[in-house]
Amino acid sequence: MSVPPPVQARAGLLKLPVFRPVALKILRLVANDQVEVQNVAGLLRADPGLSAQVLAVANSALYGNARHIDNLSRAILVLGFERTKALTLTVALKSFLRYPGKIRRMENCWQHSLATALIAEDLAPIFGLGKDEAYISALIHDVGRLGLLMAFRDWYVPLLDAPHESVRACLESERSLLEMDHCQAGFWLTQRWGFPPAYSRVAGCHHDDLPAARNDLVSLTHISCDLADALGFPAVIWSRPATTAEILAQLPADPWWALGFQEEEIKGRIARQIANFEAA
Repeated sequence: MSVPPPVQARAGLLKLPVFRPVALKILRLVANDQVEVQNVAGLLRADPGLSAQVLAVANSALYGNARHIDNLSRAILVLGFERTKALTLTVALKSFLRYPGKIRRMENCWQHSLATALIAEDLAPIFGLGKDEAYISALIHDVGRLGLLMAFRDWYVPLLDAPHESVRACLESERSLLEMDHCQAGFWLTQRWGFPPAYSRVAGCHHDDLPAARNDLVSLTHISCDLADALGFPAVIWSRPATTAEILAQLPADPWWALGFQEEEIKGRIARQIANFEAA
């Protein structure tokens, strides 16, 4: 099979379904201090499929609510605006990945994205960042890779199935194959869909060589992505994956958090949260 030229690579991404507009509107709306429950609920009701999935997950074991939540307004009150925003973006990303036939690599990349988001949420206080902002930025960090998988499945799956020595080698392989790596694809897609610039920067720069001690979303997502790989949720096969100890050594000055890191407990918790979301 011939390699698609650069113009065809971008044309392929243009054929992807648009990211749920309601989810992006909620992302912007919740940033407004004057937002009210009925505004968010009204937006969600404009997309019945999305709102039904949000309610299903809100009632799942993922959130462990003692009482059944039977309407969107109550779900928003119980979860809060920020958690509702994060949940809506998670459901929207998962629904974006609907594809005929089960693709193992797609599932691996989805689980990596969700694991990275859950880790970023835990690490956010160390970086001086909000948990929900950290979660969302990490959740969409690999949307470029997911987009390339959907647009160029037959070309891209063999690349992901091959072991890579480093992130740089992986990105070079992507550019050699498609004249576009997954970071460039993620930056382009998130800009096209209308994500806030901070999230586009994460999608485009999360593999840049930045100091982990820098308190920004890109550095947080970078280290969370590495930890997701080390904990057993990789999107790519690495010849020699970094250990959690090597990654934790890069954290900003908070040695007590690293000393209390229980690898198996955290790995098990993330696996349960992913399973609960899938079962909802």
